[in-house]
Amino acid sequence: MKRYLIILLLLTGACAYGQGVTFNDLTNLSHLDNGEANTYLTQARSFRLDNSQAVNRQLIEQYKKAGENAKYEIVEVGNGIPLGDGAMLRTVYYKSNNKQFISNLISQAAKSGLKLSFKGLDDTKNIFIFDDDLYNITINLDLYGKFGMVIVKQKELQEY
Repeated sequence: MKRYLIILLLLTGACAYGQGVTFNDLTNLSHLDNGEANTYLTQARSFRLDNSQAVNRQLIEQYKKAGENAKYEIVEVGNGIPLGDGAMLRTVYYKSNNKQFISNLISQAAKSGLKLSFKGLDDTKNIFIFDDDLYNITINLDLYGKFGMVIVKQKELQEY
């Protein structure tokens, strides 16, 4: 009987839905073009391409990972600001209706060495802004814990 219980627990754990990306994944995605991001998200992280559209000459792609109990994660890549030298300052968006996933990302951001430059709230959400020389990261968590978003923006490197 014990053997069957252990096997059942192992199978249940193997099928459990875990968070699709980490904080480091999101910052790393900001350095990838759409093709590289597609390979990473679909092959290494089990996301699927959900939507693709051209906006202002940029191909914006949304990847979705659906879990149990209607929980989801969405990663959006392809947004950015073109620079004069042909490079692009990229922005990555992450959205989820799983409060724990957003809380995990807040914790990971705090441990990453980025400076927490703002922590506050408005009428609808808690707001956390992390900053360093490379990124400006905004994390919003709905006051009721139903929805959250992470915005990772690359900064232009200033030479002194």
